[in-house]
Amino acid sequence: MALTDDPELAGRLARPRSHGITREPAQMTHEADGPWYYQQIELGFNDRMTDIQAALGCSQIQRLEEFVARRHELARRYDALLAGLPVVTPWRDPEARSAFHLYVVRLDEARAGRSRRAVFEALRQRGIGVNVHYLPVHTQPYDQALGLAGGDDPEAERYYQEAISLPPYPTMSEAQQDRVVTVLRDALA
Repeated sequence: MALTDDPELAGRLARPRSHGITREPAQMTHEADGPWYYQQIELGFNDRMTDIQAALGCSQIQRLEEFVARRHELARRYDALLAGLPVVTPWRDPEARSAFHLYVVRLDEARAGRSRRAVFEALRQRGIGVNVHYLPVHTQPYDQALGLAGGDDPEAERYYQEAISLPPYPTMSEAQQDRVVTVLRDALA
């Protein structure tokens, strides 16, 4: 979902979801020959959501504050439970409020004595849904075709080498979160 109060931006955001098509005469390169007329003015796709997806989105948006508040509770709890472990917990910008859709820790491999991969695999083997977010954009083939290369952003690459995303979903219970931390402690032992 994208929200904006800029009509031009709204149009640019909406066009790709419908094959890049417009029916707006002001955006067309030549005059329409009837009310059915349209022009494809940019590359797009058929990315429209279904009515069911829209209804679910509308119902879920009403619970957004509740979900974000719960994720903040989980983040504070992770901060406390992870104290003393060889991980760096997420930094909070005092001028912003994260939705904590991810809770990414950075593993201090020197203190842990284990590689990020070994810790990741140990967590996965015990059923913990960890992941790594995100691979540095400048190392992806699309960006490399634009001239970017590995080494262009050493901090992003260092972050990637250390990052493990722990689960922070709104319905997570304290017992489930305790299990994540216990399995992480075991993986670091």
